[in-house]
Amino acid sequence: MASVDSVVSTALTSGECTLMGEIPRASNATALVVVEADGRTLKAVYKPMSGERPLRDFARGTLGLREVASYRLSRGLDLGVVPPTVLRTDLGAGPGSLQAYVEASGTADPVALTSVAEIPEGYVPMFALRTEDGRDLVLSHGLGPGLRRIAFFDLLVGNADRKAGHIITGSTLPGEPAADGVYGIDNGLSFHTEEKLRTVLWGFAGEEFDDAEESALSTLTDVPAALADDLGECLSEAEITALSQRAQALRAGGVFPEPPGDRTVIPWPPI
Repeated sequence: MASVDSVVSTALTSGECTLMGEIPRASNATALVVVEADGRTLKAVYKPMSGERPLRDFARGTLGLREVASYRLSRGLDLGVVPPTVLRTDLGAGPGSLQAYVEASGTADPVALTSVAEIPEGYVPMFALRTEDGRDLVLSHGLGPGLRRIAFFDLLVGNADRKAGHIITGSTLPGEPAADGVYGIDNGLSFHTEEKLRTVLWGFAGEEFDDAEESALSTLTDVPAALADDLGECLSEAEITALSQRAQALRAGGVFPEPPGDRTVIPWPPI
């Protein structure tokens, strides 16, 4: 029996797509799509490369490819943190990434913005801020295994924009419990050859890598040919080399690193 991941990926790759309209407040062109395939209907998010706004440090027209590479790496390492994402070239605005939409489950957010007195039990405070109306709030996050996998994944890819709003607990295939999980979306600002990690998930700093994480780091120390070929369809050779070098450095360190003190380590806005 095909896995949920396989079912969703196949639908995204070959399903009939109907564009439903732009998703507001997105940094780049982003549209909601309804996908129909093999009697199933699911929602997806389409990000055409033609709609990417110019950035100083990431080449234009590559963010969609980085979204696809993020999924392929997550799948290749069996992390399950990125919703199924494929490259489609036949949609209205041209080539772009098509990612399964995550239906939020309604459970407690893994990252919370609250007053000091309302920080959820077991959550780790990251930083405080004051709102325009004078309220003092604290951003904190849980330490569950799903969130830890995202934090680990972001170390590997050097995610430069892991906001709280880019973490969703839910399902990529409503009605299928096996599709539930904690997912990291909006992974386009990843895989730079330079160190760019900016995240709200620094609460795991200092924790030793577990056996599964050590295994993933070992795999990337010398990227297997099949995975390198998969990633090579989306990334440059230099970017794949940088991925391997990050894994080697993390493996040598043995723990989730502390945030560096010589650059900005929290994305803005953090939500």
